[in-house]
Order: sequence, then structure tokens, then C-alpha cells
Amino acid sequence: MIVAGGAALWTSCDLGDESEDGLDKSFLRDVAAVEEMGLPVYWLGTEFPADGLVFRGPYGAEFGNELEGGINMHYLAPIDGGNAAFDLTVYGRDAWGAAAGRVLNPGVPGVIRKTVTVLGRDAEAVSVPLGARPVNILWLVLDMGDVIVVGTARSGAPDEPENPLIDPDNLIAVMEDLRPYPE
Repeated sequence: MIVAGGAALWTSCDLGDESEDGLDKSFLRDVAAVEEMGLPVYWLGTEFPADGLVFRGPYGAEFGNELEGGINMHYLAPIDGGNAAFDLTVYGRDAWGAAAGRVLNPGVPGVIRKTVTVLGRDAEAVSVPLGARPVNILWLVLDMGDVIVVGTARSGAPDEPENPLIDPDNLIAVMEDLRPYPE
């Protein structure tokens, strides 16, 4: 299931949410649901570096909106009193069919789409300006065959620290470490 509810996630992640092997229980619940559907899960491990920050996770949302056919994982890195956030979503083909339009064509002016290479495959980088910064959302869309994997980085207001993954080169470098769960 895809759980969208990052704000709820940030307030609910604590050590009591971890399984015996140190993984977030909500993440493990969602992995089991996706594996039961016969779909592979791709992830970035329990932590990864990006431009001097260390993102940790993955976290699943304890509650929120759900869409059958995939999984949404959250990674967080402490940055100047807050967190830089990164979402990794694995969509089954049907779920991607429902989400593709809003990701590939978000309907705001100034969107830039560019074909890039990740893991030897063509991927689409979609940069979305929302007024506060030149890029407020950066999606990287990668077709892995059975599933579509989307990495999402966001930056907030100009006075907030910038998420290093909003830079396409940093996001591509991180996505090069994408691998099947549980490797």
C-alpha cells in the first residue's frame, strides 16, 4: 500500500516503532503487503549519504491515505533544527497508471522534464517550481520493469535550509544505489 502522510510520519517516528531487527514496523507492514501482491520492493538501505547529510529510514506512515499497488518509504536527515526529507515510492503498473499524470504533468508553469540515466536505464527527472524556490519538488521516475520507482525531494520556503537532493546530480547519485529489498 502507498501511504501518503509525511507530516503524520515525522511526529510518529520513534524508537518504539522499530522491529527487532531495527526497521520501522510500518515500513515492514507495507513491504509485506506489496510482496503479497507479487511485486518487488526497491529501497536504499537503512541510510545513505547526500552532500554531507545522512538520510536514515526507511519509515512507513503509521496512518494516512492509502492506495493499493505499491509502497511509499520516507528517509529523513537532520538539518538545521529540522529534517530534509526524501520519499521513495514503488508503484505497481496499475498504481502508476493512476499517479503518472500528476507526477509527469503536475499542471504548473515552469516544469522542466529531462531524460537522465540511472542504473543504466532511462529515467525522467521532473523539476517543479512552486514560487518559493526555482525547484520545490524534484521527481526522478525510473521504470524497473514490473514496477516504477519514483524518488521525491522537496525544498520549502527560501529561509529554510535546502534539501541537497533537490539537486538532480545528487538525486541521481543516490538513486544509483537503488536495490531490491532486503539487500
